Amino acid sequence: MRSLRKFIRFWFGLNALLLIAGIFTLFVSISKGRMEVGSAQLLVTVVLLVALDVFPAIAWWTLKKGKPSGQIWALISSAFSMTPAFLRYIRSGFDVTPIGTLGAVLGVAGLIAFWSKDSAADAKDTRATQKIRVAGDGTSNLKDYVAQGISISVIWLAYRGWNQWAALHGLASPGLIVYLAQLAIGIWFTALFHELGHLIAGWASGKMLRLFQVGPFRWAVRNGSWRFDFQWRKFSGGGVAMIAPDLRNMRSRNAFSLMGGPTASLVAASIFTVATLTAVGHAWQPYWSLLCTLATFSLADCIVNLIPLKPESQYSDGAQLYQIITNGPWARVHRAFAMVTTSAVSLVRPRDFDVDVINRAADFVPSGERGLLLRLFACIHYLDANRIPEAIDSMEEAEALYEQSIFEKPQDICAEFVFVNAFYKQDLAAAELWWQRIDDLRKVDADAGYWRAQTALHWLRGEREQAREAWERGNALAVKLPAAGTYDFTRSCFAKLRAALEEPAETGAFMELTAVGV
Repeated sequence: MRSLRKFIRFWFGLNALLLIAGIFTLFVSISKGRMEVGSAQLLVTVVLLVALDVFPAIAWWTLKKGKPSGQIWALISSAFSMTPAFLRYIRSGFDVTPIGTLGAVLGVAGLIAFWSKDSAADAKDTRATQKIRVAGDGTSNLKDYVAQGISISVIWLAYRGWNQWAALHGLASPGLIVYLAQLAIGIWFTALFHELGHLIAGWASGKMLRLFQVGPFRWAVRNGSWRFDFQWRKFSGGGVAMIAPDLRNMRSRNAFSLMGGPTASLVAASIFTVATLTAVGHAWQPYWSLLCTLATFSLADCIVNLIPLKPESQYSDGAQLYQIITNGPWARVHRAFAMVTTSAVSLVRPRDFDVDVINRAADFVPSGERGLLLRLFACIHYLDANRIPEAIDSMEEAEALYEQSIFEKPQDICAEFVFVNAFYKQDLAAAELWWQRIDDLRKVDADAGYWRAQTALHWLRGEREQAREAWERGNALAVKLPAAGTYDFTRSCFAKLRAALEEPAETGAFMELTAVGV
């Protein structure tokens, strides 16, 4: 249900942008004498603008900000979305049947999604995880709004131009089902071309592929092997994760691979534009609408991705390019992440990291996901270097940032916190808190990290038999991991756990805990 609410919120956002476009069109019509001030036509248009687009705009804004009133505005806007199609789109010139029907369907879906009580919990979660900007990252709220405006303007103007061109050449518009299918195909293929651009540029710069995602289709390396996952909650977007085996020419390699995405989108937009314009009289004429959709979406994708933005927890290509090219403090952040990720494809161990680079980057990023990960990287370095007090300090700093962070796989983060709290800090309450958060997840991957955390937790509780069983299962997975620094560290953790399990219980943590009545 949460995914449906996010999609409906996106629909409200589109209506908010249509409001801006409608106001602009209204002023143009008045300035060109097409509409007189005080006329009945102007009055009807203003009423439609206010009644049919202001409510969705308010709903989008209040939901985006996590305000409790967002639920009420969402219900009101959903009800208005079911207004007869010819009243809603009479001013815009859109095809009444598909757009109006789509609005009615989404209106019903909005009533269903926002009627439930847990939508209020969504608002609370949104307030808790508002995007956090770090000085010098090149992004701003203004740029976010400008990018949204540019995106809808490009799509709106392009579709108006394509519709006029199609009418001039006598081309028929698609029906509702075909129209919706074309939208889905356009979104997915636009993401595919963009991510393929990153992939090809990354390969050309010597990087190794670790993740490739388009919409709900996701291929990723996890625990040393490729896995496919269908993420039905994620409809649009995509991503590519590539790792360089060393830090040679890191800035230029990263910049080159980042430019691959927008470049591919621009090439795709050019190809599909030519294909659409030459469709009349050729075999691909029946697909003109799909071709122009691909051309339009690809062009918008290219332009928007070059603007420094921070959608959710990620940065756009333009933001990352800005951070790398300016070579300021953010360049140190990118270098720290590049240094750490090399351990997944090389023999570099966490103890080999330049921890000063990591700590300086962490000092610059005091919050959010990146701030947490940098502190966790430092913790792992100190653990592998047997500097336990410093490792615990870094872990505690990372723990403090968890509530304001959003991770696609929070299990991995929580498992690290369980292991360090249980085995090194020997804080049973903290370890059980983080383990409970793993238990609360809908889907848990019982990998080596999972069993390592469970082994440490059972050991701290004095449950030696359960700890040995967990160790056996985790160690069997750990020995199968590839020969790489990060996996060697995992295997060394299991070796330390084994040594602790072989010690008499009286000398371990269990005796210490029973002595204080735990």
